[in-house]
Amino acid sequence: VGILRRRDALMVNLAATEDDWQSNDETGYENPFDFDPNAVDEHDPTVEGDDPSLEPHDPHEDEDSEGAESEEGEEEYDEDGEPEEAAELAEIEPMYPNYIAWVEGFFTQVIRRKMGPGGGENGLAWDARWWLYPEVAGRLKSLWFAWEEARVSDKASAMSNWWIHHLEPHVRVIFDSDSGPMSHAKADGSFSGWPALPYQPMPPDLLAEHTDDD
Repeated sequence: VGILRRRDALMVNLAATEDDWQSNDETGYENPFDFDPNAVDEHDPTVEGDDPSLEPHDPHEDEDSEGAESEEGEEEYDEDGEPEEAAELAEIEPMYPNYIAWVEGFFTQVIRRKMGPGGGENGLAWDARWWLYPEVAGRLKSLWFAWEEARVSDKASAMSNWWIHHLEPHVRVIFDSDSGPMSHAKADGSFSGWPALPYQPMPPDLLAEHTDDD
């Protein structure tokens, strides 16, 4: 279309000589026989710069617009990259300040079982000095974490799940009077737990193999 307009814009006087040639050539060319169809017509609305639809496309504009749209619809995140709603839940104050307070205030008061005489005899085993046994302390701490989580859960079955799937498996080991960590506990306090498991350092070649990041 632009080329046709340029040609129509030429007002040619065929009777004139080459020296007297006159035209209103918008392209700036004086000789119509030397007309360049690719010349730019500054009055042509389709020329680049006049028509916004023909402007060079900047791919970064799409990225900026997409980013703006996503910011409107996405959740806000805290400094650790967690959704702010999840972060607020994580900041709920526990009922007990630590697992020791939980053991003294809940576990030993609520969990009541028929204990044996101790010393490796029949019945369940428990030592009031539970903190001497690393395994017992570790299991009770895990139970406290799970209990606090169940306490604030919005699921009605959360606490039942804690009793069945968390507490029972742990207390079966803790109270085991046959081979549990406190199985030989005695009232006189002469027993303070079984010795730690023996181990030998892993050979360097195997250590490198098992600690390889790949």
